[in-house]
Amino acid sequence: MKLTASLRFALIGWVAGVLATLILGVLWPRMMPAIINVEHYYGAGPGMPVILAIVVVLASPAALVGGLIGSRIPKEGGRRDQQLGAVVVGILLTMPFACYGLWFFTGF
Repeated sequence: MKLTASLRFALIGWVAGVLATLILGVLWPRMMPAIINVEHYYGAGPGMPVILAIVVVLASPAALVGGLIGSRIPKEGGRRDQQLGAVVVGILLTMPFACYGLWFFTGF
């Protein structure tokens, strides 16, 4: 596989992982309402945009690796199957890091 193809699939996995992380970050306060009142636990703490930025940075390496690994999983099929594999594995590898990062800020 060429370097440009590998970078493209890694980027596809990263974009999918970041989008999944942002969607989870928007839905997270409904699941864990303690993150809304961060000041109760920490005093003057970071707001939701800063928390999401930190979580995206922490989850990005997993999304890149997931995109690269996911593109190599399909043995048959074409580029579309490789892109779908990159998206799926990118999201699957990103979610544990995203969930832990968001949970960390809920005032455990």
